[in-house]
Amino acid sequence: NPQEAKEYCLAVKTDGVSQSNINAQKICAFLFHLPPFEEQKKISEFLSDVDNLISSLQKLIEKKKAIKQGAMQELLTGKKRLPGFSGEWSKQQLGDICNIVNGGTPSTSIAEFWNGKILWCTPTDITSCSTKYIYTTESKITESGLKASSATLLPKGALLLCSRATIGEVRIAGNTICTNQGFKSLVVHQNISNEWLYYMVHVLKFNMLEKAIGSTFLEISKKDLAELDIIVPEFTEQKAIAQVLSDMDSEIELLEKKLAKYQQIKQGMMQELLTGRIRLV
Repeated sequence: NPQEAKEYCLAVKTDGVSQSNINAQKICAFLFHLPPFEEQKKISEFLSDVDNLISSLQKLIEKKKAIKQGAMQELLTGKKRLPGFSGEWSKQQLGDICNIVNGGTPSTSIAEFWNGKILWCTPTDITSCSTKYIYTTESKITESGLKASSATLLPKGALLLCSRATIGEVRIAGNTICTNQGFKSLVVHQNISNEWLYYMVHVLKFNMLEKAIGSTFLEISKKDLAELDIIVPEFTEQKAIAQVLSDMDSEIELLEKKLAKYQQIKQGMMQELLTGRIRLV
């Protein structure tokens, strides 16, 4: 009985001290249904076809990501211009096109500062968010917590830029939010596209790492961040570049959702086919 075998596997005592393991005798005691050889072949061929489909999707996603990376290097540095745009880009510093805002943390020993309604972002929230926009955070603080700390309320659309440890990781605030001190958030000036700057930050990441200092962990200062050189196209061209890259992101995101769906289907089919609950025609 496959279910009994599964329960036995979960209940069986493992051997070893530093690393859990199970010995051959216990493995040999597992019970399972064995289909005829021809059915075994059909099941394995079916699952292999699904594996091939998953592998093809993974390769396509990697290819699309590489194409996007190349497009970013071309479009965000002016090496390649979109149709209909010409003229020189202006040379500026990052601090000229946005306000750079530090974050802060309310005292963790004061309960009334926590579990409020204000989103409070940490680098972990950023790295666990797989999309361009971040809409929620694991922790939330209260109004009193905000006032009692150096955290600053940031508007929707602000770029939440990690400035220590995971330097250069960035997401766009989908809601009003504040951050801890591991951020130097960017609030763009008028005639600057926040989505264009979001992609531009990825190009500037290497420069950020070059300027980062610290013994315990690397961190880039507000001053060094503000002084990063940047070339800025006109607003309409910024928007056009951001749209092209955003469309690429959307295509990759759809493929990744499709991949996750096929991986889930494969897992379900293995449970059904390898236990005999579903038989192939």
